[in-house]
Amino acid sequence: MRSAENLLGDEMMALLPAALHHCLTEPKWWEDELQGLHVVRALTALALPADCDGYRLVDNPPSPRWDWQGHALVHQSSLLHTGVNLFGPVLIGPDCEIGPNASIFGPTVIEGRSYLGPSVEIRRCLLLAQAEVSHMSFLGHSVIGRRAALGAFFCSAVRNLRRGTVHVIRDGTLADTGERRLGCVIADDVETGVRTTVMPGRRITETPATPPNSLIMKNC
Repeated sequence: MRSAENLLGDEMMALLPAALHHCLTEPKWWEDELQGLHVVRALTALALPADCDGYRLVDNPPSPRWDWQGHALVHQSSLLHTGVNLFGPVLIGPDCEIGPNASIFGPTVIEGRSYLGPSVEIRRCLLLAQAEVSHMSFLGHSVIGRRAALGAFFCSAVRNLRRGTVHVIRDGTLADTGERRLGCVIADDVETGVRTTVMPGRRITETPATPPNSLIMKNC
């Protein structure tokens, strides 16, 4: 199976951490049960250049309630509607559309041909090519696959209030990640029904679609 198409460009791909590069180039990037954890940790090291061919720089207002500060790079072919807010290092690839009043908190990478609906909120995520997140959704500390389509009011829970840190399921048992915030992993081509909620650290990699109002407690 051949590697995925490089939409971000060679110059930008060379700057990305290895875990992100793996997801962007490998067809079945989700096979490692800890891949989501690796990506979220790698995003913390995301450092965008002041300029890159084909991208425009967007200065971001500082957020005192967010750990990561910096500027955004948005591909010249991508469309940001009125009211879009970018905080910290955010990379938006080619032919993306970001709907009105969406908020994206970096470090976040959105690969090409992706769509965020109105009033979507994204925090420290990797969205692969042609991912779609419908209106009024929250996605945090997560990895979303190619052509995945998240229905309206999707929510990735990111905190385990009982344990304090998020646990993932590895080889059938719970493993402590040590992370206080960790979202979900959704594989390529998965669709979620309206108002789907995924619990922290869970993965949707074998189920092609979830019904409306789903609560995902286990890997599926």
